[in-house]
Amino acid sequence: MKTFLTRFLSGFIYVIIVIGSLFLSPIAFGAVMFVFVIIGLLEIYDILKISGQEPQRNTFLIIGQLIYLLNILIIWDYFPTKFLVINLGLILFPFIVELFRKVKNPVQNLGLYLIGTFYVVMPIFVLNVLFYPDLDLKLYTNSLLIGFFILIWVNDSFAYIIGMLIGKHKFFERISPKKTWEGTIGGAVFTIVGAFVFSLFFTNFTSLEWMGLGLVIVIFGTFGDLIESMIKRTYGIKDSGKIMPGHGGILDRLDSILIAAPFVLLYVVLILN
Repeated sequence: MKTFLTRFLSGFIYVIIVIGSLFLSPIAFGAVMFVFVIIGLLEIYDILKISGQEPQRNTFLIIGQLIYLLNILIIWDYFPTKFLVINLGLILFPFIVELFRKVKNPVQNLGLYLIGTFYVVMPIFVLNVLFYPDLDLKLYTNSLLIGFFILIWVNDSFAYIIGMLIGKHKFFERISPKKTWEGTIGGAVFTIVGAFVFSLFFTNFTSLEWMGLGLVIVIFGTFGDLIESMIKRTYGIKDSGKIMPGHGGILDRLDSILIAAPFVLLYVVLILN
């Protein structure tokens, strides 16, 4: 009972922080996500260091934060869009730094650095772009992001519940032994139904468009869950961190989101616009 209460309270605080920031403003949400970037980078650094490599910790953290801040300030219109080219210099700068480090396996170290950049920083930044589903940076709405997070949580929660109740057939046993077909399908059904219900209250998209969004979330959110399980299984760890009692680390809460967010953006840009 104590474990359940701890897990519930930790998850409740997480939801309040995320949803509360969504209702406040894009800047409030962006600030919360910036904290998630820092924590996520620290967690992925600690995970990758288990491999025995020596990734550039300080450069790893500073470059990740700069990439996030640069891009978010551009979408908030504090910097002109031409500043996007700075990303190229930021991403490639650690390659130069690695030349001067007297460590073994410099190429592997750079590979670990890129994992942090493209697995943690860029997907969290993409969440901020979803504030502007019409791609007009002067007009923002929180409805898409609220729907995104709720549907992610519906998929994760019902996949877990149904899998625990009736799950028998393993879905991806090599990577995630507890995940079942019954849970995966159950989570998908509840997510699609949830997307339809959401469309009744938020009419900026049609019911079919919301349900299509739900399908994208189901597919790529599931991949996100499996990818984090693959990383943890590779390095023999149970949780990405300890910041959320009963849940693990911030990456354990964002695993589905990190892969789903870029594909949701693709769906919005290519299908809904």
